Amino acid sequence: MSGSIYAATSGAEVQRIRMGLLSNNLANINTTGFKLDEVAFRVENDGVNPEDGEARDTEERMKLPVIPLTMRTDFSQGPLQSTGNPLDLAIRGEGFFSIQTERGIRYTRAGSFSLDAEGRLTTHQGDPVMGEGGEITIDGAAVEVDGSGNILVDGQITDKLRIVKISDPEALAKEGANLFILDERKGTEEDVEYAGIRQGFVERSNANAVKIMTDLIEVMRGYESYQRIIRTLDENNGKLISGVGNPL
Repeated sequence: MSGSIYAATSGAEVQRIRMGLLSNNLANINTTGFKLDEVAFRVENDGVNPEDGEARDTEERMKLPVIPLTMRTDFSQGPLQSTGNPLDLAIRGEGFFSIQTERGIRYTRAGSFSLDAEGRLTTHQGDPVMGEGGEITIDGAAVEVDGSGNILVDGQITDKLRIVKISDPEALAKEGANLFILDERKGTEEDVEYAGIRQGFVERSNANAVKIMTDLIEVMRGYESYQRIIRTLDENNGKLISGVGNPL
């Protein structure tokens, strides 16, 4: 019985983890450039008894805990939304904007930018957006950005956005403020010849509210089912223990 309760508790924990993940995705449904997170699970020891190498029977496998395997970010393209702001930029296709922070270079798909007091193009957190020549400074009235990322100020090219793609997107980890940090042991920067920049647009979250709500309902029902199973197993355990020593 204890093994069954442990397996049911493990299943409930899986649903709790999924609920937290889905709730975070839903909370960021309107966050510019947000990429949703997904999680995959596995059954421990894939049904093989490590002591004798024999395949476990169905009852044994049912008692094995289900534990988190991996958490990954879905980097698929989000829909583009027109803002009319010339400092708002969106990448259509592969690539990330390069952002200089106090902690080093970070990457983002959130292209809602502004100018600071020094005329530098920055994120809303005040971190400079990087161009091929370093920090991008705009000194002029008319700002244009073409599809390749060239920045024209009053008709003159002054810099080009530093857009890169990552050899293995799973090498990127979320750091907060819609920024990603690169694990250089797992992936490297690669140049993007055509960045597909759209000026006056931002990329919206790639999370689908309807699908998330449907998944949340499924998770809540699953969690409630595991709770009922645990309660039933606990009651049966209690009856079994109370019956020990009683004459038949």
